[in-house]
Amino acid sequence: MVRKYIFTAMCLLLGVSVWAQERATLFTTTKVNKKQVMVGEPFKVQLSIYTTTWFTKGLNFEDFQLPNALMVKDGRAVPNSMQIGKYKYAGVQQTYWVFPFSAGDNTFPSLTLEVETPDPGDYKGKKRILKTKEKTIKVVPPPLGEDPKEWLVSTNVRLKDTWNKDLSKVKVGDVLKRTITITAGNTLGPLIPVREFDSLTWAGVYPEAPSNSNYNNNEGYISGTQRQVITYLVQEAGTFEIPGIKVRYYHPYNKKSKEVTSKDRKITISENPNLSMLASLQDSLNKLNQVQEPQEKVEEKTWEDYVPVHWKEMLAVGIILLMVYRYRPDQKMRTFIQKKKSTFSYQESVAFGHLISAIKKKKINEILQLFTIWINLLPNQSVSNYKQTLFEALLSHQLSDLIDEVSEEKYKKGQESISEELKIRLIKQLKWDRKILLKTDKKKSWKEKKKKNWMI
Repeated sequence: MVRKYIFTAMCLLLGVSVWAQERATLFTTTKVNKKQVMVGEPFKVQLSIYTTTWFTKGLNFEDFQLPNALMVKDGRAVPNSMQIGKYKYAGVQQTYWVFPFSAGDNTFPSLTLEVETPDPGDYKGKKRILKTKEKTIKVVPPPLGEDPKEWLVSTNVRLKDTWNKDLSKVKVGDVLKRTITITAGNTLGPLIPVREFDSLTWAGVYPEAPSNSNYNNNEGYISGTQRQVITYLVQEAGTFEIPGIKVRYYHPYNKKSKEVTSKDRKITISENPNLSMLASLQDSLNKLNQVQEPQEKVEEKTWEDYVPVHWKEMLAVGIILLMVYRYRPDQKMRTFIQKKKSTFSYQESVAFGHLISAIKKKKINEILQLFTIWINLLPNQSVSNYKQTLFEALLSHQLSDLIDEVSEEKYKKGQESISEELKIRLIKQLKWDRKILLKTDKKKSWKEKKKKNWMI
C-alpha cells in the first residue's frame, strides 16, 4: 500500500513537471487556511503568482470588499518561490484576512491581475493577464445558547472602564462621562457588539455612538478596538451601585466561551442647592438621541451668485493653459527623454543601479534576478554562459565566484540574505569590473589637462 502511494505521488510530480515545462511560464495558486469557520471567525486567503523568468514590474493586488464580510489586506505582496521537479519558479504572494458576519457560503472571488514578465531568453517585460481561482468556504452560525447580538469571536479581550470624576464626590446636577474601551484580538472593531445601557432611577443615561479602529502589524496579527462614551446626568441624591461591563467572547482555538468584566462601582450623590441648570442640561443631552429637524428652505441663488470674485484672473489662467495644451512646448523635452531612455548607457546604468541597491538590501532573490538582467544588457555577454564570457572580458573568475557564493547562501544554506562581508566584496568587485566591461576611461585631473594644453 505504501509503495502504491509513493508511486502515485511520483507520477503526479512528474506530470506537473512536464505540464510546467510545456504549457505555460505563468500560473497562479489560491490557498485558504480553513474549510469551515463560525460567524466572525477570520480565515486567511493567500494568492500567489509564479513565473519561470521574473517580474519586471511590481504587482498591485486590488483592495475590495466581500458581501456579508469585512476584509483586510495584510501589508504588501511578498516574494516567494516554488520548486516543481527540476524547475524553480519565482513568485509573489499576497495575503487577505476575511471576517464573515453572516452564516452561509462565503466565496472569495476570482481576481484579474496584470503582470509584466519577459519571455525566456529576453529581458523586456511584456504585459500579461491572469485570473486567480475563486474559493468558497462554509460559515456556520453561533452555537445554541449564544446570544447573536453579543456574539464575538476573539483570541483575547481587554476591557477598560473609566470615569471623568471621583464617584464619591458627586452632586445632583453633575454631568458624568464614562468611557468604555474594548480591544479584541483576531477581529475588527466593527465586529465588536455595541453595548446597550438600561435606564437608571437616579440619572439620565445618554450613550454616544461608538467609534471603531483596527490594528494590523502586517505579520498576521490583527485587533479591533471599540470606544464608547456614555454621559450620565445626575438627578437624585443617595448612594447607588453602578454595574460593571461584561464582554462575552468565543475563543476559536479553545472552542470555549469566556467573559471579561469590569468592577461594579458605588456612587455617592449629595444634594445640590443650585439646580437651575438641570432642566437646560437635560434638554441638551436629549438632543444626542434625537434626529435633527429639517432646516428651513434656503432661497434659490441666481447665476450671478455663482460667478467667482476673481473671474478675470481665472480666465487669464485658462487662456494660458489652453495655449500650453495647443502648442505643446514640452514635446521636445519628452522626445529627448524617450531617446535617452532608449540608449544602452541609460538602460545599463538603471539596471546596474537597481543591482547595487538590491545588494545593499542583501536580498538574495533580488540580487540574482537583477544580476541576470544587467548581464543580459552588457555587450558580448551571454546569460546562459556568463562565466565564460565574463572571463574572456575580465581574465578573472572573481565576479563569477562571488555570484556562486550568493547562490550557495540561498540553495545550500537556505539563507534569504547575504552577509555584510559578502555584500562589501560584491559591490567593490562589480564597480571595478564594470569599468573594464564598459571600457570607461578614468577622468583626467585638472592638473593633467593643464599640462597637456601647455605642451601643445
